[in-house]
Amino acid sequence: MSTGLLDFFVLEGSECVEQMDELLARAASGTPDLDLFARNARALRGSATMAKVQGIADVANALERIVKGLRDGAVQWSPALRGAIVATIDDLKILIRGVRNWGDAETARAAARSNELNALAPAPQRTAAPTPVAAAGSASFLSIQTSDVAAGLQKFADQPGPPASFAETLARIRALRGVAALLDLPPLAEVISAVDDAAKGLEIGSTTATDALRDLFRAAAVVLREGSDALQEGGRPDAGTQAVFAFTVAAQGFVEGPGDDDQVVPIHTLFPEGGGQNIVHAEPNPPTTPAARFKLEVVSQAEHLRRLVGDSRRAADLPSKQRLGHELRAAVRSLSRSAGSFGESAVAHSLNAMLEGAATLDPLALTGLDEAATLLASRADEPLAPKIADIVRRATPLRGSTPIAAMPVVATPVVSAPIVSAPLAAAPSGAALHDMLGAGLSGLSSLEHTPLAEPAELEDDGVVPIQDLLYRGRSALRRAAQIGQSFRDSGATPNADELAELYDLLELAEAE
Repeated sequence: MSTGLLDFFVLEGSECVEQMDELLARAASGTPDLDLFARNARALRGSATMAKVQGIADVANALERIVKGLRDGAVQWSPALRGAIVATIDDLKILIRGVRNWGDAETARAAARSNELNALAPAPQRTAAPTPVAAAGSASFLSIQTSDVAAGLQKFADQPGPPASFAETLARIRALRGVAALLDLPPLAEVISAVDDAAKGLEIGSTTATDALRDLFRAAAVVLREGSDALQEGGRPDAGTQAVFAFTVAAQGFVEGPGDDDQVVPIHTLFPEGGGQNIVHAEPNPPTTPAARFKLEVVSQAEHLRRLVGDSRRAADLPSKQRLGHELRAAVRSLSRSAGSFGESAVAHSLNAMLEGAATLDPLALTGLDEAATLLASRADEPLAPKIADIVRRATPLRGSTPIAAMPVVATPVVSAPIVSAPLAAAPSGAALHDMLGAGLSGLSSLEHTPLAEPAELEDDGVVPIQDLLYRGRSALRRAAQIGQSFRDSGATPNADELAELYDLLELAEAE
């Protein structure tokens, strides 16, 4: 059990127990607020289950049975029952404080309390087999935690403050990210992961509460609330809602484009050509070659690329596929830039040829990227460019018929000036032509006044420079905004091609 999750359980469990103790004190000798009491007992059971403290989870489960019996009328409130619950609360405080040193004594204490409460509660009725999530006791826990995280995200988005004001919400986010059950509830795992990654810069002070970050938090809060409500009702979150799509767009808008930090510039390019007194001189016998240094440099990037390929093959829901497509495209671009930095231009061009397939998670492209990454990660001393080029040819068999960018280009009809037939002057012939040619070159000057035919308008052949058809800079940003608005107006979930077009436009927006 990780220390972080255990620490979180101590905080969460102590708060739940204190709330139940306060409810008992407030009710004096009467029945406490059963709804609030059940909510805290359920949260304690879920938290203990996640932390694998089964003894405390059993005690919390017994408390829930007591509350259910009180609601149904099967159990009557009495001084004896109140005394048993008060003693249970006191023991829970002791057990939670000693959870880091759990042993046989703690196990016996928890078992004794749960047995005492179970004897006072009605016998459990046989019910239908619960789902794995409900059986683990995590549905209610996750419902409560995601709801609390959503409230924290919304609060920070509306009223941003210093990083310390977000520390408690961030702790809950990281505790949820370690919960295995969350992986079976898309898109909650994707939302929690993206928010945690986005908050790292805020935590260390490298970023501030920008509009993009606040939009991301707001969109995440809506998705988490939807998921919390679905879990509370015994269902599963819906990964195809409009809120999930809005979160995906906000998350992609928050991701920064690749910078030039990984660009390696050969030092000889910093000096003027020719001889001269240069400060740095080339080593006559360098210990390694640029090719060897390139192989050492790209090993980690290639392994990262292979991991993304594996995650992409296992992705089942739309948010996961969209995020992985963007991350995979960025990883391929970064690897390509590194190859170009070390003079491996052939490798760089080959990798760029698979960018489109990486963004759409094309199966052939994923296979090619996996093979190329495996080759780059190996320490084999062999030429890389021919092998990777062959991999790309097999992974992109239809590349020749695939457009460079997945963006609509509307063909504009070419309107040419009408060609008007005009009467032609009679061409000189016979003696007249002989006399004109006999006058030499000076004789041809008469054509300026009396041409052989009237000048005709040339028809436009419709050839337009390709750069005039591409969006760049602000025009690309405006086009991306129009597409986003069309998504919102239609209410439909965009497909992979439409998202690829949106990503291309965002990249072209950085061109100027």
